[in-house]
Amino acid sequence: MVEPNHWTNLIWSVSTPSIVGGWGLPWLPDERREQLLSFFSREEIRNRLQRELETFVASRPSKRLGVYFENLWSFTFTHHPHYELRQRNLPLRDGGRTLGELDFVVRHLPTDSTEHWELAIKFYLQADNDFWVGPGLRDRLDIKLARMRDHQLPVIEQPAAKAILQQEGILIERQWTLMPGRLFRRLADSNQPLDADINPTSHWWAAPGEFRQRFATEAYRWVTLPKEGWLADEGYRILQSCACTALAEMLESGGLHRPLCVAGLVGGRERTRGFIVPDGWYQSALNTLR
Repeated sequence: MVEPNHWTNLIWSVSTPSIVGGWGLPWLPDERREQLLSFFSREEIRNRLQRELETFVASRPSKRLGVYFENLWSFTFTHHPHYELRQRNLPLRDGGRTLGELDFVVRHLPTDSTEHWELAIKFYLQADNDFWVGPGLRDRLDIKLARMRDHQLPVIEQPAAKAILQQEGILIERQWTLMPGRLFRRLADSNQPLDADINPTSHWWAAPGEFRQRFATEAYRWVTLPKEGWLADEGYRILQSCACTALAEMLESGGLHRPLCVAGLVGGRERTRGFIVPDGWYQSALNTLR
């Protein structure tokens, strides 16, 4: 059992590279992430803003991890001196037809330019060499990337969308994409090579039996992570932990109906992270690729 640490999650959100590169997408440059990290890492900034962030997040509760992630970025744009937040989740509608929605429209003050940012936080498990799927099997990495490239960014070029933006007094001069998150490889396949565009990952997924067999003799203490604890390695406060055998027995006796994110701790610090999945999850994941 853990309690999320929103400030640590904010630091992770602004500084973590996207899980992939390439795909013809305008990924936010390293320099911009470094500037954000430099500001929010300052002790006086944390002391001044941490409680305000906690109040901000608490006032916008949501079960959706993507909304939580956007809340962290909304706070970031509001408080960083280089940005002016102009719009969040700006809908583009032509009559009764929805063209799309812009995650963020911000003014980048150092360059005096208006930017459209498309953000996503994603956690994918490798189902096959080239395919990564969400834990709930409702999302796939290649499909999400193609949608960002082929729809979410080009939508501003549609005449109807241009007219809406003009009415709002918005002229988009630059676009950026961000997709931090984590990629999880099957525990037995963790040494296989990855595609060049995939950022290296050391996270894993396993069925309960594989989990028990691999970690039963290790000295880890285990915690289950709620979605707001999926971000930073230290993005949570530990309230209760258990041994591998106790966790495996609990899952096997109570039934595991959906993937469970867990972290292995040594001395109270996270050393490994993975998803424990139901026994039939892998075959179900392969079925989604057909």
